[in-house]
Amino acid sequence: MANIATPAFLSRIRALYPIQPSAVRNPWFIAAAVAFSASNVPEAVPLVYQHAVREVDGVDDRLLVVRKIKDALFKSGLLSGYPKAINALVALHNELPEELRDKKPLRDLSRSTDALTQAGHAYFESTYGDTSASVQGLLDGAFPDLGYFSRTIGYGYVYSFSDVLGHVDTSFAMISALIASDTPLQVGWHLRGAIRNGASEAEVRAVRQIAIDASSAAGIQWKHTIPNLDS
Repeated sequence: MANIATPAFLSRIRALYPIQPSAVRNPWFIAAAVAFSASNVPEAVPLVYQHAVREVDGVDDRLLVVRKIKDALFKSGLLSGYPKAINALVALHNELPEELRDKKPLRDLSRSTDALTQAGHAYFESTYGDTSASVQGLLDGAFPDLGYFSRTIGYGYVYSFSDVLGHVDTSFAMISALIASDTPLQVGWHLRGAIRNGASEAEVRAVRQIAIDASSAAGIQWKHTIPNLDS
């Protein structure tokens, strides 16, 4: 995939996102890595990382970039499928020096189910706003186990963790995975969810385009129209 994730291509999609005060703050690499993963091109993910850290000095900042990409891939697995996330995580991990390889989980494994449910409910409300009750009802009605899993595990354990990716960047990871997966209903949900979580319209439009460009380069062909903020 070196012929797809070329330095020129990665520089072009990086430039789509509004200028940030530091390379670490520009989430282009989150959107690109997740889009390549969800498009089943895991070998492009290390190339995204390598490009992202070209202007990053110091082990601490490089570790932050690694953790952001890995947590974004982990979060995206609930949407694009964990086999794809596993392959992308392993591809990245295999290219990292020892000092950039975490040995322990980043999340607090001692949190109770009740605590996860509360955290999941709060993040679900933040993301869906005044549509949260109808979306939760849709999930509960389709399959009660799905509703519980989404609230407690999906939003509680996986998505609400914000020590590495804040809620805006988590929304960006979700948007990228959903665009590559050609699921327009959920793309629309999370474009608006990113705004509710604090992103600007310009930032959301940029992430949408980065995900489209990376997915298209990876060979994705859409059956459905990709929603935008005006849809």
